[in-house]
Amino acid sequence: MTGRALARTLTVLAAAVSLAGAPAMAQPQYEIAINNGRVIDPETGLDAVRSIGVSDGRIVTVSKDPLEGSRTIDAKGLVVAPGFIDVHSHALMTPSAWTQAFDGVTTQLELENGIWPVAGTYDAFAKKGHPINYGFATGWHPIRLALLGKQSEDLVDEKTSQKVIDAMETGLEEGGIGVGLTVGHHTGTNRLEYYAAARLAKAHGLPTFTHIRYKNVHEPEGSIEGVTELIGIAAATGAHMHLCHVNSSTLRALPRALDMIAQAQKSGVNVTTEAYPWGAGSTTIRAPFLAPENLPLIDIEPSNITVLKTGEHPASDERLRELRKTDPYAMIVVQYFDEEEPEELALLKQAQHFPGALIVSDAVPYQVDGKYLTDPVWPLPANAQAHPRIAASFTKVIAREVRDSHEMTMLDAIGRATLLPARLLEEGVPQMRKKGRIQPGADADIVVFDLNGLENRATFSAPTLPTKGMRFVVVNGKILIDRGVLNRRIMPGHAVRAPVPK
Repeated sequence: MTGRALARTLTVLAAAVSLAGAPAMAQPQYEIAINNGRVIDPETGLDAVRSIGVSDGRIVTVSKDPLEGSRTIDAKGLVVAPGFIDVHSHALMTPSAWTQAFDGVTTQLELENGIWPVAGTYDAFAKKGHPINYGFATGWHPIRLALLGKQSEDLVDEKTSQKVIDAMETGLEEGGIGVGLTVGHHTGTNRLEYYAAARLAKAHGLPTFTHIRYKNVHEPEGSIEGVTELIGIAAATGAHMHLCHVNSSTLRALPRALDMIAQAQKSGVNVTTEAYPWGAGSTTIRAPFLAPENLPLIDIEPSNITVLKTGEHPASDERLRELRKTDPYAMIVVQYFDEEEPEELALLKQAQHFPGALIVSDAVPYQVDGKYLTDPVWPLPANAQAHPRIAASFTKVIAREVRDSHEMTMLDAIGRATLLPARLLEEGVPQMRKKGRIQPGADADIVVFDLNGLENRATFSAPTLPTKGMRFVVVNGKILIDRGVLNRRIMPGHAVRAPVPK
């Protein structure tokens, strides 16, 4: 071996020894690091620049210093908050869930109507996967429909009514996370059954979610009567009774209804409520309060109604009657408040600002030609129809009330979208104690958004346009929206479910 060759060999050996003795290159400490964002945690009151480390689907740390992750997100200038929890969504179909994710929703819950059967529905969702977290109440009317058929909207005898209650108990034992009570769509049903449902919910430590029996502004059968029924049953049973969409349930009786709720709360009655930030509502054209003879009692005319699949505004009572008969389940939008009128907007805002009122969407799934859009298509078809609240409710409140008018603090708005809905359910659904928070040990459901860049683009004529400004959406530690772009390849949602007895 020449001297030069020997030197080369020794150099190689020395390098090998040096590398063998060196420590391995440090691995990132976290799967995801979200650095230098304005972090909001409503439970602790945190509103400060922090960094978050995420691993194994959980928040591991909240730090004043930047962190290292396998994926590092620079959140400087952006708001970082718990993912929004929508306790009033009917839009649990993949394309609709994707749209809600751009509104910051990481948990969709079907609680007002609920479902039946409970176990079978959870099993089906687990099998197919879902983009965001999902959960269901035991549905009173779905049970009635399954058991009673055409009698589902009628008074029934005590024995038959007990069968409904027994089925509801089965649903709760299968993991239903509350009792959905749409008595406002089925006003002639048994009052004692409503009372029994509340007692059942109380026994399981779960809330009821009520569309109150009446919504008329004027009597008879006024919304105040519906609110009175709910408060009375809550007081009599001790159940936590949640009044759904107080804005569209009480209309221009809203100030009196809110006062009744506030007084009941002061007396120790466990009632809560929610609101969505739109002056128009949406339902099926068959809803009892949309009967032509009832419209004067809610201060609207047939022309205030829009049939989604055709765009028609019924021109007369006769035409409305015809549509209700020929296509009773057609989805419609009905204009209650004009958001362009300052007095009407102020009335609507009373519901949004009521202490403890949750932000919700009341989202209904997209339809194409009158049929629900279930196929996982993205972007959405241009002819898909829905109320735009599916795409812009949570961010609409934040943009309008926090950024633009400064009438609500960021902590308050985020709390109404995260911590308060988690607390609503956590007594009977322990996993909700890990949601709605930015704290070590909490589920890594996180939104990162540009407050100044929030743009609610969805309108009644273009309801498929997703909200802009949601930069990142993390669901159970997986990035579903990345730099404003949807990842269609993953289904990271988990079931939100009450404990099931073994």
